[in-house]
Amino acid sequence: MGELIALHPFFELNGRITRLFFDMIATYNGFEYLDYQDTLKTEDSDNDFIKASIDCISGSDDKMYKIILNGLEKSE
Repeated sequence: MGELIALHPFFELNGRITRLFFDMIATYNGFEYLDYQDTLKTEDSDNDFIKASIDCISGSDDKMYKIILNGLEKSE
């Protein structure tokens, strides 16, 4: 995911495009679409996905790794 974020040429919409593309990779490999709901900004919380994306660019992928693992679910 970090590499996808870094490769995308436009900063705006980067999250939506990379999430969609990563979901396509996940479904191709037998998983459901990832559930990002808990990581996206709401009225009461910060946007953990954006923070994780920024960390990926800085070379730390721990937060993104947790987001992906928490969102993955094997298809039946």
